[in-house]
Amino acid sequence: MRSPLPTHDGFWQHALVQQLNQSLHRFDADQSFVVACSGGRDSLTLAAALSFLRPAYVRVVHVNHGLHADAARWAQHVQRVCLQLQMPCVVRAVQVGQGNLEAEARRARYATLQAEVLPHEVLVLGQHQQDQAETVLMRLMSGSGVQGLASMREQDEWQGMRRFRPWLAATRQQITALATVLDLDYIDDPANADLRFDRVWLRQQLWPQLLARWPMAEAGLARTALRMQDAAEIMQMVATQDLAQCACAEGLQIEQVVALSAARQRQVLSLFMQGDAVYAPPLSRVEAVRAMLSQTHADADTQVDWAVWQMRRYQDVLYRLPQHVPSAGDQVLVCQANLPWSLPSGDWQICPDLAVTAQGALPIEMRLFARRGGERVHVLGRIGHWPLKKLLQSSKIAPWQRELVQLWRNDQDDVLGVFTPRGFWWTPLGRSTLLGWQVIRLSATAA
Repeated sequence: MRSPLPTHDGFWQHALVQQLNQSLHRFDADQSFVVACSGGRDSLTLAAALSFLRPAYVRVVHVNHGLHADAARWAQHVQRVCLQLQMPCVVRAVQVGQGNLEAEARRARYATLQAEVLPHEVLVLGQHQQDQAETVLMRLMSGSGVQGLASMREQDEWQGMRRFRPWLAATRQQITALATVLDLDYIDDPANADLRFDRVWLRQQLWPQLLARWPMAEAGLARTALRMQDAAEIMQMVATQDLAQCACAEGLQIEQVVALSAARQRQVLSLFMQGDAVYAPPLSRVEAVRAMLSQTHADADTQVDWAVWQMRRYQDVLYRLPQHVPSAGDQVLVCQANLPWSLPSGDWQICPDLAVTAQGALPIEMRLFARRGGERVHVLGRIGHWPLKKLLQSSKIAPWQRELVQLWRNDQDDVLGVFTPRGFWWTPLGRSTLLGWQVIRLSATAA
């Protein structure tokens, strides 16, 4: 049987219940919610309150990290409470990896929640005002900027998952009072007293001293987070506009970037470097790219690495490339008319040249070789043989793209043509061998 719906004023007139009910009005009446519930006071009280305010639209996910001897008993306790509230509950056990215990537990927990929460559902988290204030302090200690100090938002989206934190303005005392009204038996994880964890040390050692000196520190730091959220939103808008103005097909126009103020340079570079990653690059990496842009030699072969990307400059353009840029090798393939094939430099096709009577015969075996260095090639339309390196430079092919070049040779090792990311170059011998045929690039390589 479901616990009787609270009818006394202690529940319905409680400030947290009224605030929560007001927050729920921002969602559709049939919106489904998933509460990440550890069984502790904050998340269990939130799950119980939601079960009364939005019955039939709330369920619970409990992640069992297996880090405590009583972990299985805690999971059973959450299931019992949810059963009393007639609220669906699933328990998922995870393996926490080696390394920083806090970080690895969080990583395992969020991976489970991502797999569990459905696209139409909203994940509800029980962080409160003190959690927010502690986050601001911890990020101050790590040198975070505006985006980091914005800390946790009431509503956001993370890796495709919508998150809702309705109690960021709620105090621990308010939540404790509501738990008492609901007569909840919640779990007190001993890890909350383990001073090895930074947040616990902050809460147990530093926080009492801060409150003794500044009684309103918690609310003040939470307000700072809200102001930083406003500032971050404005900065994001400006950076997005700057990015659009500086962008070109290949990357960023360096001349446009360096024309900005130093602060706006940092913002647009940070946004560009981040790409589709979850987190922005650290300031040190952004400054390294700014230094690279200030180099006097326009084609300086330098790069700045960050995460899965490398930042390179060429011909006044800043490129964001994968850490492992592909390179060409040697290969042999049979080429047939009008049938496409793929090379490191792109997708290609040989078609009849309607303006010339075809003389060369297809299919033909195509022997392709990567650059070895020192090659000299007579390209159709130029007089004499030229170093291949010079030809690539004059065609403004970036250094990393030159690794995709392949030379087409016949059985006598003569060059018939060159495949490059910018197109195909016939040699006079190749043109005469396959007179009446043309090589067409269907698509270019992503690099």
